[in-house]
Amino acid sequence: MPQGKNNKLNERQEKLFKLVVETHIETAEPVGSKFLVKQEDLDWSEATVRNDLRALEEAGYLSQPHTSAGRVPTPAGYRHYINSMNLNGLKISGKDEKKVEEILTGETQDFESGVRTLAKGLAQISGEAIIYAFGEDKVYYTGLSNLFGKKEFLEPELVVNISGIFERCEEYLDVFENLIIDDPRFLLGSEQPFGEDLSVLATRVRKDKSDMLMMVGLNRMDYKRNYALIQKISEILNSL
Repeated sequence: MPQGKNNKLNERQEKLFKLVVETHIETAEPVGSKFLVKQEDLDWSEATVRNDLRALEEAGYLSQPHTSAGRVPTPAGYRHYINSMNLNGLKISGKDEKKVEEILTGETQDFESGVRTLAKGLAQISGEAIIYAFGEDKVYYTGLSNLFGKKEFLEPELVVNISGIFERCEEYLDVFENLIIDDPRFLLGSEQPFGEDLSVLATRVRKDKSDMLMMVGLNRMDYKRNYALIQKISEILNSL
């Protein structure tokens, strides 16, 4: 839970918070009051925005990496952002729909090769890493280079840590088995075993829900787009 005396946000703070999250997702940079007022053409003064950003930090939704820098969302902040979304109303874009259709045009010899093709395609479209668990017996992952291509991976230590996680991903399956019951679910930071730097979007697939599809990305992943994508791919997998 976010720490702070009062975590309830007013309408202006909610709007500013959403702007900070979505700007940071796009740019990977801390977001400051001056940028928001200028870039978003806000009606509020820079001082008002600065005070609200401070309040959002005190509530636990934002953090400030450096004293003179802007702010970035915390895992608790991303959780608040997700909880405020209408997930059922999210639809895949026409552009992404076309890309998915292109994946499906290729011929596959069996179920496993079809899954691998879909997983690779989903990794390519989303820009995230994909893990597919065939029951409890076999794990396939792809798209690891997508993670390492993001700005945050300028730190060599982070590359080593994330590489180790994927090499041992089979060890974490039991944990996810208990966390993921059916529909797509976001697991952020400490909510999942991969560590604070990553977020996971996972769902059960196939008619008997025997397999699991997981999308793994940094905490600043594009939650709305990824949710719509994994729903679409799940529908395809459930029909195989």
